Amino acid sequence: MMIKNYYFLFLFFIVNLINAQSGCFNVDFSEANFDGWRPFYGSRENPSANKGQNIDHHMIMDVGVTDEHVAVCGGELFTVPPGETYSARLGNDKGGNEAERLVYDINVTEDNNLFIYKYAVVLEDGGHEKDAQPNFEVKIVDEKGFEIDPLCGVYRVSSGEPNQNANVCGEIYWTQWNTVGINLANYVGKKVSIEFTTKDCGFQVHFGYAYISAKCSKLKINVGVCSDGNNFTLTAPTGFVSYLWTYKGQVVGTPSQTIDLPLADYPAGSTFECLLTSFNNGNTCQSTIQATLSSPTVITPDFAISKPCKVDYNTLSPIAFQDKTKIVSGIINKWEWDFGDGKKSGLANPSHIFENSGDYIVSLTVYSDTGCSAFISKPIHIENNPILKPDVPEVQTYCTYPVITIATLDTNGQELKWFDTDLSTEELPETTKIPKNRDIYCAILKDGCIGPRTKVTIVLNSAAPVIGDKVQSFCLSEEPTIADLKVQGTQIMWYNAEEGGTQLNTCTPLKNNVTYYASNFDPNINCGSPRWGIKAVLNQNSSVLAPDFTQEFCSKQEFTIRDLNYYNAAVRYYSSINDKTPLAHTTVLENETTYYAAIRDGETKCESDTRTVINVKILPCEVTIYNLITIDNNTSNDHLEIQDIEYFPNNSIQIFNRFGQLVYKMSGYGIDQNYFYGRANAGEVFRKDEKLPTGSYFYILNYKKRDLTDATKKGFLYIHNNG
Repeated sequence: MMIKNYYFLFLFFIVNLINAQSGCFNVDFSEANFDGWRPFYGSRENPSANKGQNIDHHMIMDVGVTDEHVAVCGGELFTVPPGETYSARLGNDKGGNEAERLVYDINVTEDNNLFIYKYAVVLEDGGHEKDAQPNFEVKIVDEKGFEIDPLCGVYRVSSGEPNQNANVCGEIYWTQWNTVGINLANYVGKKVSIEFTTKDCGFQVHFGYAYISAKCSKLKINVGVCSDGNNFTLTAPTGFVSYLWTYKGQVVGTPSQTIDLPLADYPAGSTFECLLTSFNNGNTCQSTIQATLSSPTVITPDFAISKPCKVDYNTLSPIAFQDKTKIVSGIINKWEWDFGDGKKSGLANPSHIFENSGDYIVSLTVYSDTGCSAFISKPIHIENNPILKPDVPEVQTYCTYPVITIATLDTNGQELKWFDTDLSTEELPETTKIPKNRDIYCAILKDGCIGPRTKVTIVLNSAAPVIGDKVQSFCLSEEPTIADLKVQGTQIMWYNAEEGGTQLNTCTPLKNNVTYYASNFDPNINCGSPRWGIKAVLNQNSSVLAPDFTQEFCSKQEFTIRDLNYYNAAVRYYSSINDKTPLAHTTVLENETTYYAAIRDGETKCESDTRTVINVKILPCEVTIYNLITIDNNTSNDHLEIQDIEYFPNNSIQIFNRFGQLVYKMSGYGIDQNYFYGRANAGEVFRKDEKLPTGSYFYILNYKKRDLTDATKKGFLYIHNNG
């Protein structure tokens, strides 16, 4: 056994303050997911309308990737801040009045009362007013929703905004990574929340997104001593604009993140402070951390080797290693294993597979939270593994959607374990999803031992994606159904949920603000596509014409729909109250017929839900006078016939004999059986009220037309008296 000691002091802020993440699980997205965060997405007006992570709005970013929009501008923005492994991208480059939010809740303790957040923004400049531009906001609030620190706990920026140390290239407005620290010491025992929000522009065209990361640290820590060292190192968190180290109010070292100090000048218990400075919206933001020298750290390294199988050290069977290190004044927080075959591990208690038989030297270096380390190595002998490889189809084809899992794969009836690589020791659970083409490895489990592995290539087929607008509008009055939704695809299937749910018939009536999901099915590969959500918006038009009315027309000519009151391009007419097909404007009106009118909204193009009833009557325009009366005791031509006189009740008639004497007069002729039967009723003539003799007579008829204008008809009539 060999032991190697390192004699130095080290203020290990990078590991202890940041990576440990005390009380702030996954705040830096180190789990490569959004566990611990509360994701939302919606519109500019309500970014929290929808709850839950959505890949279009929330995405985990890997280290080493640069932003493509900044790259096109000739700039370089890494999507993960220096020193980190992951970050989150909030928002996308699609535009469309979208907004996204990520919220992280912190129960503040002495172990996490320094909160550090980092951000970089990429906003498209639409040239709008500031309130309508794409923007990014950071806000830290207490349990009641009040902002903790208006100067440093809040950051708001809109595209094109000056004094933000931003870069501009064409329409792209972007910043490099910025770091801000917030002192939460006054909130120990309480809960605070940090909200990150991105919004597209208010005109649904220009996009906005940001990259974010965060850390939790202690404001006070102990500085471990690794025995007999001459100097010790103080290191503060990275990313701040400036650093200032002090001891008892006096500046020590140089103004930098890391400084070295002589141990002889500072006794145990000495406390150092570092003032961390950053800028936020032009404000100077400062936080102070403290470090106190503690007792020496003593490390005694050791590890054990387990035998999981019945045979000794089987090739391709995992060998378990267990750390047995003992430590005084500190904790072990980092492990470096070297298995002697070119492979390494950073786990505390790893398992490892040796690909070939032989003798190996396994070594372990352990590190404490105070920066101390120790080294030990041991020999190990590896033998061959007699277990056979699995006999399974080495190429397996499935559909991309719905997503398959390990449990779906063909095992050929064997009890198998599945792994990411040929040498991976971590078994994949049966619930592991396989969302894309990939290779996977399986091995037979026999008597507690894992045998050699067979590579299985997973091929996933998928139908072409559905194409269609995410929001589609219809008129409520048209009673739209799923068949009216406009999408492109080979064979579209409809569902009521993004996953699972119930398949819907195309005759299903649409409901307002309900999302329906379409999947494109390709019968050639017998696979569907991922479902595409379409929200139906049903517009309602409550406008109506005047109350029911009757319109009368003169029969002198033909009248059409165009002659109705309220006729214009926004009004449609129907033959029944539920008819779906409007009448042509050239449709000829019919007497005693009812028509139904609806108003069409100029913006939504939707008709009113209520139709106005219009009753049409077509009446005579003139009267016709028949000028023969026969007085012969029969009913034929027995009175002066004036056709349609009943439609003109405001009338009067006078009849004169050939001497100009008035023999008959009547007002309201033809009303209530008032007719001239050839008997005199006026003037001083011979035989008044008796039958007039045969001969010609002259009449004058005065009446008012339907438009209330005066009209007169004159003429001769002949009386033939046979009585």
